[in-house]
Amino acid sequence: MKRYLFGLALLLPAMSASSQGFSAGVFLGTPMSGVTVSQDAMRISLGIEEKGAAVDGMWDIGPWLARPEYLPLSLYGFGGFQWIDDSTHKWGPRVGVGAATPMGRGNIELYGEAGTTWYWQDDSALKLEGSLGLRIYF
Repeated sequence: MKRYLFGLALLLPAMSASSQGFSAGVFLGTPMSGVTVSQDAMRISLGIEEKGAAVDGMWDIGPWLARPEYLPLSLYGFGGFQWIDDSTHKWGPRVGVGAATPMGRGNIELYGEAGTTWYWQDDSALKLEGSLGLRIYF
């Protein structure tokens, strides 16, 4: 009985994550490339090649546009903070837009993003950055 309850306790977060839009993926971009994990409207990205991290809030801008010719393209905006292990650009707020399209009939999507980050450390600068990646929804 204890094993059954323990196994159920381990599966419970996975079941709730799948019902709330949990996704994980990989991306290539500037200034970092790495892995990303998101649930609902929050996303965490970790840079592997260039060490860094970003935390973003995401919102769907498709309903604002109400353009059926864009289907099945999903348009969204994001905003948050980013930290990069760089000698002159360390951290700052960022905002941007992205577009995603499903690949086939499964739960995998291809996405691209572009945005700006305003770095505040040492050399204050506004940098244009972008990424391409794959996301899998669970």
